[in-house]
Amino acid sequence: MKKYILKPGLHQFAPNSAAVHSNDTITDKEAEWYLQRYPHIAGLFVQSPQDEQSEITEDEKPDAKIKRKRIPKKSMESSQFSVIQ
Repeated sequence: MKKYILKPGLHQFAPNSAAVHSNDTITDKEAEWYLQRYPHIAGLFVQSPQDEQSEITEDEKPDAKIKRKRIPKKSMESSQFSVIQ
């Protein structure tokens, strides 16, 4: 399975070159070479399954803070106990 998959169509990687690159004409080795020299072309590639897996593990960090829902002030006042004398 290919590591780098291009979006549909022909793509131009290097400035002033022809749009000749597609999934049928590029290898993973060539894709890596182009990405090292022209990092702005990363958007032309579809995200690989390995990248999706790494994003999931990054999002599920145990140190992530969870936002809590705030309780409205009105409901707080009604839940207070009255003092018996």
